[in-house]
Amino acid sequence: MRTKNVLGICGSPKTSGPSASEFLCRQAMRGAEEVGAATRVIRLVDYPIVDCDGCGDCMNRTPCHLFKRPEDRYIQLYKHIKWADAFVFASPVYALGLPFTWKQWLDRCEPANADELQYQYYNYEVAADVKGTAFQGKVAAQIVTSAGIGQEWAMASLMPLWTNVKLSVIASVGLSLIEFDEQPGIRTKPWGQGVENAEYAIEISRQIGRRVADAIGFSTFNVNGSSPRLGRSDGRDISEQLTLLTDLADHPADVSDGPGDLTVLVVAGQAKSEEAQQRIERIRKLAPQLDVRLVAVVDQLPHFITRDFVKDKIAGQGHQVPVLLDWDRGFSGELGLSANVEPYLIVVDRLGRLVRQISGTHTTRDAVTEVLAVSRDAAGQSPVPVSVEIGMGEPT
Repeated sequence: MRTKNVLGICGSPKTSGPSASEFLCRQAMRGAEEVGAATRVIRLVDYPIVDCDGCGDCMNRTPCHLFKRPEDRYIQLYKHIKWADAFVFASPVYALGLPFTWKQWLDRCEPANADELQYQYYNYEVAADVKGTAFQGKVAAQIVTSAGIGQEWAMASLMPLWTNVKLSVIASVGLSLIEFDEQPGIRTKPWGQGVENAEYAIEISRQIGRRVADAIGFSTFNVNGSSPRLGRSDGRDISEQLTLLTDLADHPADVSDGPGDLTVLVVAGQAKSEEAQQRIERIRKLAPQLDVRLVAVVDQLPHFITRDFVKDKIAGQGHQVPVLLDWDRGFSGELGLSANVEPYLIVVDRLGRLVRQISGTHTTRDAVTEVLAVSRDAAGQSPVPVSVEIGMGEPT
């Protein structure tokens, strides 16, 4: 079983001297380790990030030009984010809110390679793909410390963002440390005790770490748009649903007549046709032996557009793989595939049984890598690395 990875991120701007939020972040990591998780702690202040200049690169499917600046360490920070399955965010309160370190990072929080920036155009619904691809489906907790008040507002300030990028915040705690705070105005007082003596805060933080590690694998979101009707790979017989698909000659779909043991259906509507083609081309390049077919999802047509017109238009696009038509979303509707997270990859065997569902918001790299793994498993082959599919390496 793969190790669970928990990353503690401390947002204190302090570069020297004791930090109460960092201390409690490390206590949370101790709690996570107690339930078997691998942990790391990073400080945002150790990763200088060039301020966002509003160029719009990430909203135009282009890696940020600021990555080229030698003083910018965003990519190094991003590698840690990708490594993690769960997070504990720890921060002090500054001016009744969070310090600048959080906003500076989150304004730049886009994927660090082009393969993860795939969408037709930027809007609210795809923000999770643009600003949150490293967060989706993961879990997090927040620990916010203050010397007196303000922790409630600070905790709430990031919640809209975490919700939008489909990160499940499963615990939030605001700790008014008062006599245990590390600010000199308190620590130097006769009654100042230091955070290392705050047994209640230490225990709460360790419980937070245990909880976030235990919650890995659960999400309060329909992560990546996966269909609750299908599951991921349950061997379900979907042969009846496959009969709802027809080819350009109006013949019913038949997955029993292809080469090999599996058929890969790339399911996409018109808005996602470009991404679907990218996935098809990548699969054909890396696994030319696979039977790959495009499923063109067609919504209910207005009265002035005929099916023959649609078929002629698709035929004229010169697709390199067989095309199946899903009229009126009959097939995708039966399987509960969400309309706004295509293209899906559905792998079926020759009997029409589901082998794997790979949801629409997977990147092309991740989706194709998973298809190749499935095909190797079906052929009884040992896994082999696919170097062309590997993007940025994970931190060592």
